[in-house]
Amino acid sequence: MFSMKLERGKLVVGLTGGIASGKSTALKFFSDLGWATLSADSIANNILQTDQIIISQLVEHFGNSIIKSCGNIDKEALGGIIFEQNAERNWLEALLHPLIRSKWISFVHSCPSKKCIIELPLLFENNLQHHFNIVLSVYSPPSTTISRLSQRGLSSVQSSARMNAQLPIKLKSDLADYILWGGGSPKFLNFQISQFLEWFSNPS
Repeated sequence: MFSMKLERGKLVVGLTGGIASGKSTALKFFSDLGWATLSADSIANNILQTDQIIISQLVEHFGNSIIKSCGNIDKEALGGIIFEQNAERNWLEALLHPLIRSKWISFVHSCPSKKCIIELPLLFENNLQHHFNIVLSVYSPPSTTISRLSQRGLSSVQSSARMNAQLPIKLKSDLADYILWGGGSPKFLNFQISQFLEWFSNPS
């Protein structure tokens, strides 16, 4: 199996963590520091909105209820289905994940930067850790996660369904090489990243 560790002279970091843990905030800070960054969620969103073959397959499988009047995929309606029915979520992931993986692997190969970081919420769930030199996991306590999801308009039942669709956040932390605390402010998360990069550049 291809391993990104074979990318000569290039540091490739995998960024994961629980839902609403602070991954996107961390990814943006890496970008601000000059890293090449890519989010699997952004790839998935682009596929769902622009890939007409995939859209047709989704409509055929799930029906017209997942289509907005403008013709775009209704992600809220789709989420309501896949997070209530594991079989449907597995079907969707089997359809999308090979496409998503191909795109971020291509991104790492082609980007000129020597420092790349890929945000993958399901990194460990899909056993992708061996593609990266280092895996960072962002941790936030369940109470904070539920509060953040509530602010996004999700009920406690919807929040629990999304959290249960991933590995427990503690297990993700145990599997990662380094852990970032995402339960505080964005400023503190950014501080941790700065400290990590300083240590990484000058290990004692």
